[in-house]
Amino acid sequence: MKTKTPNLVEMGVLNPEQIIGYTTVHVTEDMDVLKIDYRRPKNSFLPKRRRYEFKRVSKPMPGSELRGAEAIRYDISPILGRAIAELDSILADGKRMTTTKQNLKDELEELRSDLTGRIAHLSEMIDALD
Repeated sequence: MKTKTPNLVEMGVLNPEQIIGYTTVHVTEDMDVLKIDYRRPKNSFLPKRRRYEFKRVSKPMPGSELRGAEAIRYDISPILGRAIAELDSILADGKRMTTTKQNLKDELEELRSDLTGRIAHLSEMIDALD
């Protein structure tokens, strides 16, 4: 399942399928940092972690009794919010694929076990004919 990632592409993320995790840090009252971790192919020159900075959006606090710096509220950047939603979707898709892969491996092992048992049974039947 391919997840659409227009916000990540806008940020310069060209290989979303290589993303293995991310962290966000609230650095200052008006700045957030997003760090994206990648699983890169061997001998890749691309970084295993990239860092993006986002300015928070300032909004006035409701009520006129507050003045100065106390009257300003900082909200997360809309682009950062959408990028986090896309990252969560990518990582959820990866988890579903891992679960499906494990289910297929389990089913293959069960089939292998059944076939091995059936072959052993047929060998015993052949030996009994002698």
